[in-house]
Amino acid sequence: MMDRDDWESNHTEYLQGSGEEPWAFDHVMAETEIAWVVDQRLRAQCWETYPEVVLETFPGRPDLIATRRGICQVFECKRSLNLSVIEQASRWRTHSRPEQAGMPHLIWVACKRPQYRSNNLLWWLLREFHIGLMSIEKQPAVEHRYGGEVELIPQRYTITRRIAPRIQPGARRSAHVLIDQLNPDMRIAQPGARGGGTEFMTPFKRTMKMVDDFLASAPETERHIEQIIDYLNENGGHHYGTDRSARSEIPPHLDRLGYPRTRKWGCWFRAREVNGL
Repeated sequence: MMDRDDWESNHTEYLQGSGEEPWAFDHVMAETEIAWVVDQRLRAQCWETYPEVVLETFPGRPDLIATRRGICQVFECKRSLNLSVIEQASRWRTHSRPEQAGMPHLIWVACKRPQYRSNNLLWWLLREFHIGLMSIEKQPAVEHRYGGEVELIPQRYTITRRIAPRIQPGARRSAHVLIDQLNPDMRIAQPGARGGGTEFMTPFKRTMKMVDDFLASAPETERHIEQIIDYLNENGGHHYGTDRSARSEIPPHLDRLGYPRTRKWGCWFRAREVNGL
């Protein structure tokens, strides 16, 4: 299947924006824009993308994870190719317990097309870790004015595969472990954003969102913690190691987040008047 994928061709690809993106007229691409370009290209090829994913079993937050028909790719997006981004991309290979986090089939580094000669050491490291290299070149949007009328020409991107990735060792056995940790609610973030610049989905947020949905489904009905745990287990599970841990940890969080208790004893809760986390 991968042989027929456009990412695996030797041809340069093109992507056009709408001209309305906040960075459309910028000459210098930020990491957020580079990740957006990769994300848009993947979606056009029917990949499901998960930006800025936080995984319990992996020490890091990949810029993009993409899946399609059981194949998994990971992308790290940076303004330039350097040792730092290669170190981030190679964490999947150096992780002490890869069988717990899962191994993606393909790992990519995407960056701005360099204007200087390639660094032989960096290219050697990419090949040594079987990491692919994708370069992106931008032609900014422009406005032409004719007699009071404005013509907008959107920005255009040239996407070139510089180095083809190779299937990572162990990916055929453990990629499903990584894919199984991905949920639709992980797709809310903005790819490439740093630190507090994005609302990425964590395992804790996912658990509490499911609790909020359950309580909000019947706002006037009181729910016991056992009912909440049963609902979580029936809908994908919670992020705690055991149900016992969930029973003891979730009620204090519900108190802190403003979910009212309906009885003076026991862990009985109902929905907040204003929903949302």
